[in-house]
Formats: sequence, structure tokens, C-alpha cells
Amino acid sequence: MPPLFDYMKLAILAIASLAAVASPMNRTNLTIPGAIQEETRWHGWVPGGQLVEVNNIHGNVRAEPALGDEIEVIAIKRGSSDPGQVAIEVVEHKGGVTICAVYPDADPGRPFDCRPSHGGGFRVASTSDSMARVRWDNGGGGDVILTDLRVDFVVRLPKKLRFIGRTVDGDVSAHMLEQDVEAHSVLGDVRVDLSARTGAEVHAESVKGRVSSEFPLSVRCNSGRGMLASGRVGHSRRTLRLKTDAGDIHLVRPILEEIMREL
Repeated sequence: MPPLFDYMKLAILAIASLAAVASPMNRTNLTIPGAIQEETRWHGWVPGGQLVEVNNIHGNVRAEPALGDEIEVIAIKRGSSDPGQVAIEVVEHKGGVTICAVYPDADPGRPFDCRPSHGGGFRVASTSDSMARVRWDNGGGGDVILTDLRVDFVVRLPKKLRFIGRTVDGDVSAHMLEQDVEAHSVLGDVRVDLSARTGAEVHAESVKGRVSSEFPLSVRCNSGRGMLASGRVGHSRRTLRLKTDAGDIHLVRPILEEIMREL
């Protein structure tokens, strides 16, 4: 029989890990350089099964579990330009809520369209030093003028909601184990937690990068050096749809599950 010390060690590690998971502030971990210019917060509630959607252009999108039934979205602007140049638009609709970082319009006669979607990634996404052209599969988006401001989103999501996170120049990560997740980036990485206990059906594609998974998936290479991975982990109806053009995709076990495996 293992000594009592080993049981105590296991209990301490498990409690410490649970505390880290349960504390959203501890898990935010935004280590982006530059002074914070402005922080915008939005709280709200939508019925179970509906969608929380965040569309970004320059910056990260991170999703993590909420402690209660309320959605919390934090948008942190960093850079030297006037933070008022980038608006945070919230569109509440019958299917959920859509939130966008809206940069100045390149053509005032054709304003940026923060349009709710039912899923899908980018139809067009290109950037230069001063402009970005962004269209989503549903036709939303527009042509905008870029500044040095970046916006990093943290989204805290209750159970029984679906999540879509999109960004052009930045990373998308989701640290939830029960919600359906779509994560789309053009230039950045995508990182999503996956547990053997809750499982998921996975569709992951990197056009020019790689897909790494701590679970067995069916993998094939694209004509370039990209990869497409798919498969089912466990018996969950949860779905993960992940895509990046130039970055990598990582499917990883949550911290507590990894510690339990190593002990």
C-alpha cells in the first residue's frame, strides 16, 4: 500500500489545481506587453444552447468557464493610440450575443458590420501595415484602418452555451470542457482543452502549420505543409471546430487531468 505521504501529496496537488481552475482571475494570464489603455466589461445572460461569439482583428481571444450563470466579457485595449478609436460593439439577438472589436472604417460609406452568425470562419482576411479587409462566412465584417491598438478579449462562459472566437492577428484559446467551441485565427495559434472524461468530436485544420493532440486523431497532410485532424474522443456530443491559416493548433489535457496522469 502506498505511504500516507503519497496520498497527502496527491490531495494537495489536486486541491491546488482545482483552485487554479475555479479562479477565473488566476487563469486570465494575459502577458501581452504594453500599457493598458482601457478596459471594457460586459455582463449578460442568454438561454442555454445559445451562442456567445467574439470577433477580433488584432489581439487574442481567450474563453474560460464562468462560476455562475452570467456571461462576462472583458476587452483590454493596449497601445499608444487613442483607445476611443476602437469600439467594442455588443449585438444581442435571438440566437445569443455577438461582440466585435470595431476599428475605424476605411470607407465611412460602408461601415463595419458586426453581424451575428451561426458559425464558420473567415471568407476573406488580409492585412497590411495600415488596413485590414475582413469578411466572415456570413458576410459580416468590412474594411478598416488599423492603429497600434490591440484588443485582448477574456470571455467567461457558463455551461450549456456555445462559443465562437475569431481573430486575424492573434491567438484563440478555450479552456472549457463542456461547451461546443469554434476557434478561428488567421496568423495565430489555436489552443483548446480536451478531456477524456467529457470528450468531443474534433475537426481541426491548419493550412500552413501543424495540429498536435494529446489524444489519438485521424491526421492527413494538406498539399502544402498543413494538417487536418479529426476524430471522436469519448462519447460526448460536444464539438470542437478549429482552424488557423498560418499558426498551429494544440489540443491539450487540462492541468488537473495532466497532474493525475503523472502521479
